Amino acid sequence: MRRSNKFKGRVSPALRSIATSALVLSMFVGPSAVDAKSRSGVLKSLKAPVEGATNAAPTSPLLLVVSINQQKIRVYDANGEITSSRVSTGRPGFDTPTGVFSILEKNVYHTSNIYSGASMPYQERITWSGVALHAGVVPGFRASHGCVRLPFAFSKKLYGLTKIGSRVVVTTEEVEPIAFDSPKLFKPLPADEVSALKSNQSKPALIAVNSNLADDRSTSDAPQELPLFIGVSPALVRAVADMPRDPQRRPTTRAEADQIIQEKLDRARASLKTAQATLTAAQEKVAVTAKDFDSTNQRYEVARRSVAPIREALAAAEARQLDAMKAFEAYMSGGAPKPQLVADLRSSDSDTDSAQDRESVLENALLDLTIEADRARAQAAQTEMSFAEVQAAYSAAQTARDRAAEALRDAQTDLSSAQASLTDANKEMRLRSKPISVLVSLRAQRLYIRQGFDPLLEAPIEVAPLPHKVGTHVFTAMRYGSDPNTFDWRLVSAQTPLPGQSFDEGKKKRARTALALGRALNVQMATEALNAFTIPDDILQTITELARPGSSLIVSDRELPLNENGGGTEFVVLTR
Repeated sequence: MRRSNKFKGRVSPALRSIATSALVLSMFVGPSAVDAKSRSGVLKSLKAPVEGATNAAPTSPLLLVVSINQQKIRVYDANGEITSSRVSTGRPGFDTPTGVFSILEKNVYHTSNIYSGASMPYQERITWSGVALHAGVVPGFRASHGCVRLPFAFSKKLYGLTKIGSRVVVTTEEVEPIAFDSPKLFKPLPADEVSALKSNQSKPALIAVNSNLADDRSTSDAPQELPLFIGVSPALVRAVADMPRDPQRRPTTRAEADQIIQEKLDRARASLKTAQATLTAAQEKVAVTAKDFDSTNQRYEVARRSVAPIREALAAAEARQLDAMKAFEAYMSGGAPKPQLVADLRSSDSDTDSAQDRESVLENALLDLTIEADRARAQAAQTEMSFAEVQAAYSAAQTARDRAAEALRDAQTDLSSAQASLTDANKEMRLRSKPISVLVSLRAQRLYIRQGFDPLLEAPIEVAPLPHKVGTHVFTAMRYGSDPNTFDWRLVSAQTPLPGQSFDEGKKKRARTALALGRALNVQMATEALNAFTIPDDILQTITELARPGSSLIVSDRELPLNENGGGTEFVVLTR
């Protein structure tokens, strides 16, 4: 950042001392060299390309930095600035908010639902409350209703470069990314088993020495360093790779993390295939059992209807036998049988002489009706046995049909579960390719993690007391470092307060002093912000497992504005 000559000689000794310490702070800014001829007196600036030009396709995640005072947008990748343009931000009364944003939505053709359907070509939304980057009139001063207007040709080019989730930082003064490193920034998982094993062997092995050995004259009880005889061999790597894997294990390398997700996806696909086959078999079983039940039900109805007359005939035969028995018993006991019953019995034996003894008539009639009743019982027994077989077949078919229907319902439930598991696995696979964003609110003492706009975690963290403001800073992992087990980080300070500025103090002196200090102040405050908190080990492990290029850490002494951070949003931190 350049300093105007009109501020020369106005910097206090304390602030000049901080600027002088830039050489010490430059250890945080990576490969960027200190340039004695640089007006900032801190760091050498990257050469800016011609406005609106694009050098090449971006080789890493993009950082879009909008300066309100300079009415400028600059686009950076890991190698530096790739393009820039004039802009027009919100006019007084419709100020464009400053802070940390990301691209939430992109539309080639868009019309405003606030300002009478105004055309907003190549719209790239950064808040759901209505702020976006889009093509429009760029008169050279602040003229919009809060959006960031871009020249039409540039907006079209920018639209082709950015992606959903690309980082946008809007600041008052112009800032640029700084190569930055700190042990407080999270690291990725090791790339593979080889690098993981080598990382574990970075320190010499120690072993306790038995002081009683004859050839050991040392009286020290301290562990002794010995040569490491076991190295990383191809056989060892293969042995590690072939070890049984726990599906619930936590990955130790990026390759293993990818493997775990792929295994989960493969299991979900296999489960879905099995569930589909089970459902097909269940549907076929339902069809077969339903057909069997229909056939059996027809036989059951026929048998039920045919057994009814047999039962009625048996009941009638047994009733007549009972009447004959009662008449015979009445006659033998000296009573008089019913006249109609005697007449029926006499008429039933036409060969009997009218003078025949009444006893003989009653006895013969009882014998005949008993024979008739026994014959009816035999026929009924045979019919009932056949009906019982049909009834048993009917019950079995009904049970089989009901069980098949239940199995079909279970298969449908299992299929739905398998489909949900596959959807989750596919989502996890897609998310695996997306970077995470971690926000630490020092004021709220909370940590938030989101991935692909999906909230993953929110938890309290330990924050040291802050004696003064530290600002809002965005650390972005642009790519893997020269050591593939590290990240190449860039720092963009969305807001940097004065050294020692209290939380109650305003920002009237911010521009003059910050221009004098430039990058050194950003690095100092960003370092203080990082050192102010500690991430719990289990959460840090989760972050490490998910981190990849494009991941970011936002540290702010402000709270997260809930009205701008609902669903479908990464993080919005407003600094004004």
